[in-house]
Amino acid sequence: MLARSVCAGLLAVAGVSINAAAQDTRTVTEPHLPPVCATVTAQIAAPGGVIATDDEARLDTARIQQAMDRCTTGEGVYLRADGAKDVFLSGPLTLRSGVTLVVEAHTALVGSRDPRVYDLSPGSCGIVSARGHGCKPLLLGDGAENSGIMGEGSIDGRGGAMLLGQKVTWWDLAHEAKVTDRNQSVPWMIILRHAKNFTLYGITLHNSPGFHVAVNETDGFTAWGVKIMTPKTARNTDGIDPGSSRNVTITHCFIHAGDDDVAVKSSAAGPAQNVSVLHNHFYTGHGMSIGSGTNGGVDHMLVEDLTIDGADNGIRIKSDRSRGGLVHDVMYRDVCIRDTKNPLFFTPLYTRLGGDLIPEYRDITLSDVNILTAGTYTFLGADAEHKLQLTLDNVFADDQAHSRMMSSDAAITVGPRRGNLEPAGDDVTVTAMPGATAGVPPNCEGRFVPFPQTDTAPEMVGSAPPVDKALYVAKDGTAEYTTIQSAVDAAPEDGAEVIVAPGTYREMLTITKPHITLRSAHEDARETVVVNDRSAGTSGGTLHSATVNVTRDDFFAENITFQNDFNRTHPQLPQGSQALALLVRGDRAEFHNVRLLGNQDTVFAGSRDCKDGDTACAPARQYFSDCYVEGNVDFIFGDGKAVFDHCEIHSTPHHGGYITAQSKHYPAEDSGFVLNSCMLTGDKAETGDVFLGRPWRPYATVVYLNTEMGGHIDPAGWSEWHTGETHRLETAFFAEYGSKGPGADPAKRDPHTKFLTAEEAKQFAPAAFLRGADNWTPATLRAEAK
Repeated sequence: MLARSVCAGLLAVAGVSINAAAQDTRTVTEPHLPPVCATVTAQIAAPGGVIATDDEARLDTARIQQAMDRCTTGEGVYLRADGAKDVFLSGPLTLRSGVTLVVEAHTALVGSRDPRVYDLSPGSCGIVSARGHGCKPLLLGDGAENSGIMGEGSIDGRGGAMLLGQKVTWWDLAHEAKVTDRNQSVPWMIILRHAKNFTLYGITLHNSPGFHVAVNETDGFTAWGVKIMTPKTARNTDGIDPGSSRNVTITHCFIHAGDDDVAVKSSAAGPAQNVSVLHNHFYTGHGMSIGSGTNGGVDHMLVEDLTIDGADNGIRIKSDRSRGGLVHDVMYRDVCIRDTKNPLFFTPLYTRLGGDLIPEYRDITLSDVNILTAGTYTFLGADAEHKLQLTLDNVFADDQAHSRMMSSDAAITVGPRRGNLEPAGDDVTVTAMPGATAGVPPNCEGRFVPFPQTDTAPEMVGSAPPVDKALYVAKDGTAEYTTIQSAVDAAPEDGAEVIVAPGTYREMLTITKPHITLRSAHEDARETVVVNDRSAGTSGGTLHSATVNVTRDDFFAENITFQNDFNRTHPQLPQGSQALALLVRGDRAEFHNVRLLGNQDTVFAGSRDCKDGDTACAPARQYFSDCYVEGNVDFIFGDGKAVFDHCEIHSTPHHGGYITAQSKHYPAEDSGFVLNSCMLTGDKAETGDVFLGRPWRPYATVVYLNTEMGGHIDPAGWSEWHTGETHRLETAFFAEYGSKGPGADPAKRDPHTKFLTAEEAKQFAPAAFLRGADNWTPATLRAEAK
């Protein structure tokens, strides 16, 4: 089973009403079951949650739909078990106005595993594509009025069950979409559109392939005593999401999900208003959210008597400039939170998408909130004109010494009771109410109860997705992180895989942990760009200017671009214009299908610990395969031991240039650059004469093997560091083997050039040159060997 059978049971006391201070303008009382219109009896047994293969084709869709279609307003269709036969297997159903679907105790309405029955167009469901959203929901209430879904039984979407005719589950498709930055087409469990006075009561929802309940443009929605149980690792399985809806009450519910437990949203379709979230328990998931769409506005909302235990987020308001709007008149009262990474999270920068829809959060009040464990607190406004306006009344947070606080552009009011949480940061003001008194931590004793169990809500067998230890980045907010550095910072100290969705990330990366892998799932490295514009002149030195800084061992990058675009807005001058795209000092670093873009000093391939005269120094090794490197002056330089294998080395416009500038700290140092089977490209009319390299310091080593050299390469090949001033060519080891193309002219090469024999060239083959005492073979070379 994916999870324990669960039940809070239908509330025993009929006629219970909710808090009179709720924002829902309706008078909401505990629902009741309707009179029986029709009873439909189950014909399928599922011992141990397993439906027999032959039964998978016996859909009950038509029987259930016909029963609902025949009922009159105010009545219900009851789904009832018949002994061991306790399952109704169904494809998409359409809910009717005035008719309630009741799933009785010990009975399950189960979604089919056949994607074809959910197709919006032929073959559109059960796939991963750029567009996604190709499936009908299991239950659709489009324009449904005064109807609902009730009962002590369950609805099971079987998100973890293998699809018919495929070797994946619905949740596997969601994970594939995450890894490849595309969209899954899976059926959501319940979608309401343009509904009115719809009620969910007492029902247990298991394992939806996508969202469990989406409520859009609806006036009047009640979820009372609903239980949602889906694994934490099931992606995009929101609990209850009201969007652009009004008069919403979610009460006495227990939600354990893989995404937002509740998320109140709005769009251009209209505001979300008069929302009451009362007396609920949230477990795993992304907590109590507003957003990310808020451009229709969110107001008049009350969250009261909420317990959050083990979620990724606690109280969260999230949006960005592509879909932001005004969120105001929101009260969070009597909230207990523990074991939550982000207990309080208010940000208008949820993604890095641009636009003129600026999020604004004001008249937000937290009252009697107690956070019992450490976490990260985020209090951000959009700017000085759109500050976060927040009141903290008796808000307490334990273990702040081990917590992290991020605050800016916020105006915080404290009182009338002063707790112990007071944000501080850039452009943050904290003002105490006149006469504010010392508060007392709210009592959370007895609030953290286990998810309720039930024997009345059958669950089908399936497999929960494994824990995915990779960290995902997407600037549009569809992943856990919107910046690459934040993902790297969150990685364990022994490393992690960071997968980056396509986009341009204007940031500076610093990698200070070993075993960090940074990759895009898209093979076109031009689609995923990390760029910054620091220079030697603006950052305090050449080696402080890099867009990407790698200082620890065993780094791997793939399918990505590292760029320094300082010269986009600044002219290239002899001094101060050095601007690195990459500085790498870690050992055993690999770069595959990486684009490195700059002009002067694009790539520093160096060693972390080497100093002049340090004969004990072991230079760091770096391997670049199938990469593209561009620049004009010394654009591959450093004191490391690096191989560029099957790379294009492109010279950008300049009045002459140098590809390499290698350096050694003592004569016998085992460092150097090898360019193997590369292409040297450039337009001589724009670049002038370009040299293969010049020695940054004496004893420099650079070897070109089997490299195609364009006509922009100076016939001499190699240059002195400063002609007439230095004499480093005399000690340099500058060698070639198998050079070809118009830039390969042995007869005109500088006399210091060494032309290798086939036997001599073997020691500079990538695997041999990089092997070292630890017998290292780069992963890309290992894969090629297979």
